[in-house]
Amino acid sequence: MITSLKFKNDYYSIFEETQMYDFGHKRKYLIKYNLQGEILFSEKLPEELSNSYYLDLFALDDHVYVQLNNNTRYVLDTKSNQFIETTKGDDLVYKDDNYKVMYKSFGEWGQATWFINTKDKSEFFASLNGKNINFLAGKFYITNLSSIWEISNPKKLTRCKPNQYYDYINKKEFGMFDSYDYNKGVNSVYKDSVQYDPYSRKSIEQLNYAFMTSFVADDQLYQITQLKDNTAISRIHQNKVEIVHNFKEKYSFFSWYNQFRNTRNDYKFLRFNNGYNAFGFFETDHHNIDITKVSYQYDTLQYIKSDSIIRLISDISNKNNISKKEIIEFEKTTLGLDIQNNRTTINHNGYYPRKFEKVEVETIDFIKSENEYITQDIEYLFTKNDQELKALFIDWNRTKFFNSAGKNYFPIRNENQTQVDRIFKEKYVKIREYLNKTGKPIVVKIKPDKSGYDAWIINEWRFNLYKIPQKNINGITLFISRQEDFNENE
Repeated sequence: MITSLKFKNDYYSIFEETQMYDFGHKRKYLIKYNLQGEILFSEKLPEELSNSYYLDLFALDDHVYVQLNNNTRYVLDTKSNQFIETTKGDDLVYKDDNYKVMYKSFGEWGQATWFINTKDKSEFFASLNGKNINFLAGKFYITNLSSIWEISNPKKLTRCKPNQYYDYINKKEFGMFDSYDYNKGVNSVYKDSVQYDPYSRKSIEQLNYAFMTSFVADDQLYQITQLKDNTAISRIHQNKVEIVHNFKEKYSFFSWYNQFRNTRNDYKFLRFNNGYNAFGFFETDHHNIDITKVSYQYDTLQYIKSDSIIRLISDISNKNNISKKEIIEFEKTTLGLDIQNNRTTINHNGYYPRKFEKVEVETIDFIKSENEYITQDIEYLFTKNDQELKALFIDWNRTKFFNSAGKNYFPIRNENQTQVDRIFKEKYVKIREYLNKTGKPIVVKIKPDKSGYDAWIINEWRFNLYKIPQKNINGITLFISRQEDFNENE
């Protein structure tokens, strides 16, 4: 899980799924589920969102948004369950009738938190990480991991020069300025005695108190705080940390992104890891604290129920020439997943005719998981000069998935071998019956050291279906090429 939020009593989570097989291909999904854990919808994110490292998921003005680090913003269309690009967003972290507060990080150039007065439009800033901000008794409080700061009057901060206004910086492609050491008008409420290094993960564990966030209840500022062995609720009194409540465990909170866009002082929503494929939500709502744990046995593989092999064989059989463009369109419409395993030689595959060693070729590779038992992996071979299909190598393998129930390794395959054998036999019979029905069987001569197969000719395309054992079946292989290219003696 990358991130989550709660919106109108439903949860929205973005998950990153490691796809089947071991090619490092990943895809992000938006999952909506209710308080009972029932999944209401699961949708792939658009490619530009799925490929982004930074995703800021938040609710604002009765809508759900996701925003990229360049502030490109998408709004969730509740009818189609799709994110649609909208007007460019900003770095708003807090807003009330008097001030809008913006925060930006410039990496090695520092960071800045702007206070923009909504009445006279004046702007002031400080060199603080202002993602986590609260307003109480006329003062602003900024909570960082190792410190808490008070701003009694934003107009006592450093006034912005024209080239430091938030909008000026935000509109520039690489808007930044030297934002170090602007601490005028900022007062320290508490600072940990241990020096915190933001570039060292171990540094967090060394802190006496690590503040995850602050919230307001009964006109008091409280923190969700990490101690050495557990999580606690704390408050600051006379520059000292007082523990108000200890929880029985230490929650592994994570929040890579800016997820504190919230005008309510008494509400905060945090996410934590609770083991592999197990997560949780820590929700403060004034006096109430709800802790919800979420776990699931398998990753959310997308099964497509059909690998469309009959349609593919039919399409190939009816054409003498098939272009790369047509194949890509076929895979797109049949939900094939491009695993980006492109090659420019045939050395990896002993089934391809040797004649293609002497010409420039390229391959594209797609997979489709039909169910939790069987996944199709299909590679297409094209000649570069004319982008025409010359051969196909199709493997049906046992579906790989990632397991989290009492296992410490992954990926694994389904362990029900009897069921696997039955499903592979059904797939094999289906393909063989279709080829018998539409093709002309031909006699083949099998060399002693070669795998046995049956062959058919359809419109000068040759189809070789390799035989499978009676039990312990791990896959099916179908090879297709033009008959004129195939050399049985190779």
